[in-house]
Amino acid sequence: MDTDSREAEAFIEAAVGRAGSWRSEDPETARARTEAAREDRELARRELLAGGLDPERLDALAAERAKARRARAEQAHGRAVAASSAAARRLAGLTPVLLPAEPMNVIIDRVTFIRSFADAGVVVASDIGSLDSWARYRLGSSATAVTGSGTGRLSFFTLWRNPRNVPVVVAAGARLVVNAHLAVDADWNGVAAWFIGGSEARATVRARTTVWAMWDSTVRSIVHDRILGDAGATGGFFGGDDSASIAFNEFLSASGFAVPAQASILIEVELLTEWVATSGSVHLDAESGSFRVAVPHLILTVT
Repeated sequence: MDTDSREAEAFIEAAVGRAGSWRSEDPETARARTEAAREDRELARRELLAGGLDPERLDALAAERAKARRARAEQAHGRAVAASSAAARRLAGLTPVLLPAEPMNVIIDRVTFIRSFADAGVVVASDIGSLDSWARYRLGSSATAVTGSGTGRLSFFTLWRNPRNVPVVVAAGARLVVNAHLAVDADWNGVAAWFIGGSEARATVRARTTVWAMWDSTVRSIVHDRILGDAGATGGFFGGDDSASIAFNEFLSASGFAVPAQASILIEVELLTEWVATSGSVHLDAESGSFRVAVPHLILTVT
């Protein structure tokens, strides 16, 4: 990695670190809600016993059925992985042959660097090559009775410098290919589901392009954003699950971004997974079989 690339990656590390993390409520409130839910469950059990019902037997039934349900979900994931090769071939056929760039267009055939962030998933493998920059990636997140939320981020960064001595407006479009499987699981609640709120797990996978101003880390603009897939489940008595296979290959058009003379920008093409869960889990698999995420090229329209 050259000096400019290292400086660009350090810039992103510092900019993201300053952004901090977001929490929906303070820890004391979350702990109080968890304790109240535990007391509610114990009260419900005592009332069931007083009425002659056996909550242990009912919970055992819920656990048994949840085990069978999760086995079905694993089988569905296995079928998605087995079908990933066919999906990869289909996606490859959708990528057009690049024609010579027009005078106002700039074709960039490789990204500068690829990365994820703390608590935002893991890049298992990656490579940067001409018309072939890709990563294998996985995200696994879960939450207990305290509702949790977060984001998974797989980002492809491209550094570009305005070579002109006058300001320009750049529309940074990118080809994005996603072959992946999203799955969510909400725990079984057994008899507790009759008395308190149940479990849930929800996730949305987005394609997002953001342009960062290298001259000022507070200046950035989301120039493209769209939903690629989502899944959601609620637990109830037996638990629940949902999944979605994502097979996507399109050019992400972008709105314009003003760049001063001789200034540099970082173009981030991101696979963003937004999730929320209560006694549930979220998994995005972009590493098994032929699953992967790729950004073959970018086309910058300069005016």
